[in-house]
Amino acid sequence: MSGSTAVDPEALGHFLRQWLSIDDVQLDDMLDYVRPCHYARHALLFHEGETVDDLVLMGTGLARSFTVREDREVNLRLLCAPAAALPFSSFLSRTPADETLQALTDISGYRLRFRRYCQHHPGLLAESMQRLLAERHFIALQRRLHMLQAGAASARYAYFLKHMEPEIVSGTPAYHVASYLGITPESLSRVKADLDK
Repeated sequence: MSGSTAVDPEALGHFLRQWLSIDDVQLDDMLDYVRPCHYARHALLFHEGETVDDLVLMGTGLARSFTVREDREVNLRLLCAPAAALPFSSFLSRTPADETLQALTDISGYRLRFRRYCQHHPGLLAESMQRLLAERHFIALQRRLHMLQAGAASARYAYFLKHMEPEIVSGTPAYHVASYLGITPESLSRVKADLDK
């Protein structure tokens, strides 16, 4: 990760107000806890085994959350900007993360020392941010569960096309999509070929 330490309050405020009601005083309070960040493609935002205290606010780019099972990477979530990225269960339980978050493209945004901010500024904004994170995490996991229950590879891919953000559909490499769908890359190729007929 790279990035300067100067944060443009206006840009940060514009970014946060896509989801939150935040006034200038609250924004000023947050500035001490946030810095611009940039992750190159393939860089890790968070590592499995790390206890997570930070939050990455993705202004641009795509990321994936994955775990390793039987020596194979399994994608759990796919994210596109604007998004808040972190292994949420690690943050909640203060235990080592059981997933890794990786940049699929270059990512620019902000890294927020979220736990420290919440400790030093308890109140409605911190609670709203945590509730919003929980809601988004739940929706992402529920979406993947519905997709996995769709049945055959073709049904899973149809669900993916219908319910995922267009940036994820168009920008995620096919082998990562296949992993997310729980199918082989070969199966995904056959499904795509059938759709092109």
